[in-house]
Amino acid sequence: MTRVAWVGAVSAPRAILAAHFCLTRSSANASVRAGVPVLPVVFPWLGVSGGHAPWRAGRSWLRPASHLLSSRRHMSILTLAGTLLLLTSLWASWGWAGTLSPTEVPPGKSDTETVLHADLVGAANPDGAMLVLGAYRRWIREFDKVHGIPSAYLQGGAMLGVNPAYVQASVYGEWMPAIFAQLRLQYDLYGFFGSNGALLSFPSAEARFGDREIDALNGQEESSLGHRILLQPTLRAKAGPLIFRNQTDVAYYRFDGRGPYFFEREYDTLLKDGDFLIANRTHVLYEAWKGKGDEMLLAGPFYEVTHAADAKLTRQRIGAALYWVPKERVWSLSRPRLYAEIGFNVQDRNRDDEVFAIFGVGFDYDFLK
Repeated sequence: MTRVAWVGAVSAPRAILAAHFCLTRSSANASVRAGVPVLPVVFPWLGVSGGHAPWRAGRSWLRPASHLLSSRRHMSILTLAGTLLLLTSLWASWGWAGTLSPTEVPPGKSDTETVLHADLVGAANPDGAMLVLGAYRRWIREFDKVHGIPSAYLQGGAMLGVNPAYVQASVYGEWMPAIFAQLRLQYDLYGFFGSNGALLSFPSAEARFGDREIDALNGQEESSLGHRILLQPTLRAKAGPLIFRNQTDVAYYRFDGRGPYFFEREYDTLLKDGDFLIANRTHVLYEAWKGKGDEMLLAGPFYEVTHAADAKLTRQRIGAALYWVPKERVWSLSRPRLYAEIGFNVQDRNRDDEVFAIFGVGFDYDFLK
């Protein structure tokens, strides 16, 4: 039986979510239009520790060659505390943003933006799909004087993702202090439905969790809650038609279930309750076409490494990415987009030497400007 579940991504800015290379309007245009003397940062040390002997699982057509919480009451307290913390932070950010006095606003621009967005994301190996809806409010502090685009801002937003395995509610704050750097702090609350492969427990870090193992555990899923706190810095640079983009995820997880290890679908790994995960991805994108406004076609290679701390599991991927905005506006919808990644698992316990793919479509709606 093939399960439909979450595809990887609370990524960049996860306001667009979807594929890890996706760019927000300001960050994409800032990189595309402004030459920033900053080089991307890679963390190769993540791929040194951990890892296990590769083994193969899954469909042949895809092959090219920390302890449990003591009670639900503690989880409820954690949920409340995390929610209050994020809401307080966003409230404080909203108040602080109101004190900003932006530099001269270019003609036809506004120092505030309110945007609604929607994306439908799918993946193969592992298979999955997710619908993501969200909204954000952005307070722009500075505009690039040459190109008239935001170069410094504060942003607050919320997202809701739904798939057959679970629902994910997110709130976040995002700060761009300069045109080449961006920092996001995000809280996610997961509600697992107890079906379609979520939430599943495994006895040890050495356990296999490929497609066959997940299918064999049908009926053992738990209906429960999970939590994540995500810190996500991003650096960008541009040299001629080349755009360099490096992003790191530092994530802390809590789960309420049997354990001791839990199958985490977004990164396709094993995590303990109270575990940390670090992921880093670098894209080098070529600007193949640039139309008016937000119209663009970007394509190029990427490298991604993910490390689960307690299980000492490391995954490395390489591949090619595509991001296309064919028109600036279709009817009342802004920035209709299509994106995809196809790649190869260089190091992966369950999918070593196998191909994977991520694909999606989405659009924005400029609510208030």
